[in-house]
Formats: sequence, structure tokens, C-alpha cells
Amino acid sequence: MRFWDWIYRHFNWIGERILKWFPNISDSVKKSGIHVHSEVYASFTGFMFLVSLVASISLIVLAVFLFPNPLLAIILIVLPTIVLLLMVSLPSFIAANRASSIDGEFPFLSAYLSTMVMSGLSPYIAFERVLRGSIIFKRSSELAQRFILLSRVLGRDPLTAFDELAKRAASSRVKETLSGYIATVKAGGDVIDYLNKRSRLLFSEMLVGMKIIADRLGGLLEAYLAMVLLTMISFTVLYFVTTGFAGVVPFGLSSEGMFFFLYIVMPLLSGVIIYLADLLQYKDPYIDWKPYIVFFATFIPIILVLSLFGILFYLMLPPYNPLRLNPVTQLIGRILLLFGVGNPPGYMYSTIALSTALIIATIPGFIYYLYTSREYKVVKGITRFLRDLVEVRKTGLPPERSIIELSSRDYGVFTQYLRKVAMELSIGVPLRRIIDELMKKIRSWTGQVLLFILTDSIEVGGGTVEVLENLAWFAESVEAIEDEKKRSLRTLMIVPYMGGILSAVTVIYMVSYMAKLPVQVGAFGQAAGLVLPSIVLNNYIMGLVAGKISSGRLIAGLFHAILLTLISLAAILILPLFMG
Repeated sequence: MRFWDWIYRHFNWIGERILKWFPNISDSVKKSGIHVHSEVYASFTGFMFLVSLVASISLIVLAVFLFPNPLLAIILIVLPTIVLLLMVSLPSFIAANRASSIDGEFPFLSAYLSTMVMSGLSPYIAFERVLRGSIIFKRSSELAQRFILLSRVLGRDPLTAFDELAKRAASSRVKETLSGYIATVKAGGDVIDYLNKRSRLLFSEMLVGMKIIADRLGGLLEAYLAMVLLTMISFTVLYFVTTGFAGVVPFGLSSEGMFFFLYIVMPLLSGVIIYLADLLQYKDPYIDWKPYIVFFATFIPIILVLSLFGILFYLMLPPYNPLRLNPVTQLIGRILLLFGVGNPPGYMYSTIALSTALIIATIPGFIYYLYTSREYKVVKGITRFLRDLVEVRKTGLPPERSIIELSSRDYGVFTQYLRKVAMELSIGVPLRRIIDELMKKIRSWTGQVLLFILTDSIEVGGGTVEVLENLAWFAESVEAIEDEKKRSLRTLMIVPYMGGILSAVTVIYMVSYMAKLPVQVGAFGQAAGLVLPSIVLNNYIMGLVAGKISSGRLIAGLFHAILLTLISLAAILILPLFMG
């Protein structure tokens, strides 16, 4: 607090001017959740602007005497303005990120609230009860915490507290839902019917949104394919013409420029596509980071070792050095013999070694992903279980006894968990304790939410048929949304495959054609050794793009990365044979 007090005391004069220039700062700070007043944040923005201005002037003075460069001077002059714009835009960026994370949770939170109200709780108590599920509703529980602060600590009535939450909400879904609830209460309407219909509307909007997302991703991938094919083929042709006819053609690309384009610009372009796809796609609020951790923990050391023994030693050491005869190079030689290719040209070796290294280093992470991805199928089993639970409850059996009766049926991955729940229920363990332990083992966030709502509905209202019917409908809606997402995005992954295969085939044909021309052997080998490994690397990254597009998770692209790398390797080994 002393720091913020000092900032406000000494820089309030510039903060007031910034608020006049950018009046939207106040609203953005409230929605972003930054726990400072807008006047204090504006004062801090002015402080950062003055610091950058002083630093920029000092660096310009030093640059004039030490490094006289007009471009550097221009960058230093623009730097304070960039800092000011970034600080002004930062609350908006934080608010947008917060809104997107809440939007992913809120349809499920709305389903939980409608289920709790149908079970007999008042909407206010149900909203406060969200704090009990703060591990699941991580972002939405902040709204419940603020509601408790306004109503229980500051003494606001519940409607006024909801109105203040709506004004500060970064998410439009939260704002519309709370405003609609306030209007329903003031008009004397049916709150249960409103919450139920609002929840169904949110799930319907998610289902329609999947089709819109698919259309946008399709346009994005078409632009990506055009950029990859046109730029890579054009630059490769220009580079080979420059290299092969250096004595005739006085212009063209240098090796440094081609390296920058193939190994820096192209991967960055694919990274931008992955980032844009992540912004467009619907994402679960919870991300399981374990497959990513396992992948990097195995990929990095394996790729370093294989690159050292399989590529660097071969390229750097003399031809007859014994270190060249290491297990990795011998393995590559045996693989080539299996394909019927023996003694390939020297310029192809680094490409073959890189393909082999990428495939071997990716396999452990891919195996672990296959093992964990099976657990995500638990949602289908839970959905079928909830539908059967509704039918069994109609016979008059209590919820706990109904669960025990259903444990003998097959629900896929969920069967093993259900049988354990039924066994502990039969010996008298409370359902709440059983489900709390079970949710620690289930990886799927959606599965955790459904079990949490089921437990609370049984605990609060006894799990009536109407409540369970409503919950089963929500579960089936979630499954329909997942199926629609897979159907709409599955066809889009063809685009990265087309880009990878066409670019590999075109460039390899170009290399094979240039090998027949009377050009300098050394210059051609250097050019081919620079271009061909980039084909493998960029196709590997395109596989990650295909996984991100098709499933929404980057780790799912490991299979496509391995497959595209194998396709590139096969093209490099086989296509030159057709050209003699």
C-alpha cells in the first residue's frame, strides 16, 4: 500500500490527464479485477510513461555518441508512446481474458444454479454455495465471493449486490443473466423457469457457436495454406536459382536470408495460426497440463542426444572419424536399407537424421497422451448413467440405492469408478465424501462438474425425478456440443496435411531437378542441406496445427506431427527415384 500511496501522491497530476484522454480506463479496471482504483492505476500509468521517457532520452544521448543509428533513434523516440498505449490497454486485455475464461464456465454454473433452485434452495443461497465448488468453478467462484462480500459484509440487499456484480462483470453472459434475473424478480416472475430457460439458451448458443467457429477456422486455414505454399515455393525457387546460377544471376536470396525465412519466419507463422485458433476455439476452463509436462520432459533430452550423435557429429567431424560410427547413424542406415535406399547423397543425411530424431523423441509423449486421452471418454459414461438414473428413480428407489443398482451396467470408462462408488455406498460411506475423492481421479473437467451437480442435487433436494431429468438434459447437451465440435473441426485438419504434403513434394522435386543440372556440387549440396531439413521441421509443426484445429488441444497434434514427418521422410527417400 505504501507504494501505491506514493504513486498516487506524486503522480496524480498526470493520472488525471490520462483519465481525461482515455476515459474508458475506469470501466476496464473494474471489469479486469485489478484491485486498485482507476485514479491510482492512471497515476501508475503516468509514472511508467515518465520512466520510459527518461530512459529513452538517456539512451538516445548515449546512442548519438556510441552507436549513431537513425533506426535505433526512431525506436527510442517511439518507446514512451508504446509504453503508454500498452499500460492503457492492459486492463482491457485482462478483462477480455477474464471474460473468456468465465464464459467457458458460466453455462455449467447456470445449470448448477437452476438445479439447486429446483431442489429447493433460494437463488441467493445457491449462488453462495458456488464457493463450495471453487476448485471446479475457479473463475465463477470469484463472483460468488464478491456477492458474499457485498451482501453479508457490506450489507447490500441481494438484488443490489447482483446489480453491482452485473456492472462489474467482464462477461456479457454474466451481465445478461444477472440483469434478467433482477428484472424477473422485480416483475414477480417465475425465477425457476427463468434460470432453467436461461441455462438451456446458453447451451444452445454454445452449439450454434461451434458452427460459426468452424467457418472462421476454415477461412484462417485457407489463408495459412496459401501463405505456406506460395511463399515457400517462391522463395525456394529463387534461392536455388541464385545458388545454381550464381555466376549468371546477380540477384537473389542469400543463405542467411533463406535460413531466417525457413527456420524462423515459417515456424513463427505456424505459431501465430495456433494462437489465433486458440482464440477462436471453445476451450474447457480447466487444462490438464500433465501430458504437456511429460512430452517436454521426454522430448527435449531425447532430441538433444539424438541431434548431437546423429546430426552434429556427422556434419562437423571428418569423414573417417570413429565418432561418426555411433548407434544413431547405424540405426538410420538400417532404416534406409529397410526402405530399399542405400548410400544416400550427403546433403540428404541431415534431413533423414532430423526426421528420425523428431519421430523417436515424440513417441514417449504420444504414448502418454494416448493413455490419458482415454480418461476423457468418461463424460459419455456419466451421461448414459444420468439418463438411466432418472429412469430408475421413477420406480421409487432412493438415489443411493439407484446408484448401487446401476453399478452392474457397462458405462465404458466410468464403470470402474461407478462400481467403487456403489461399493462404498453399500458400506455406509457418505456420498459427498465418495464423490470428493472420485473427482480427484477424473481428468475431465466436464465430468467433474456433472458429478458435483449430481451430488449437490441429492444432498440438497433428495435428487427428485424432475431435478435429475434436468441434469440429464444438460449432460446430453454437453455431449451434443462435443460431438458437433468434432464433426465441424475434423474436416479442417485436411488443410495442414495438404499444405505439408504439397510443400514437401514440390520442394523435393525442385531439389531433384536441380541435382541434374550442371551446377557446382558444393553450392548445390549446401542449398539442399539448408532447404530439406526445414521441410521436415515445418511439416512437424503443421502436424501440431492439425491437432489444434481438429481437437482444440495442441498435444493432440503429436500423432499428426509423427505422420507428416513420416510422409516427408518417405517423399525425400522415394521421389528422387522416380526422377532417375
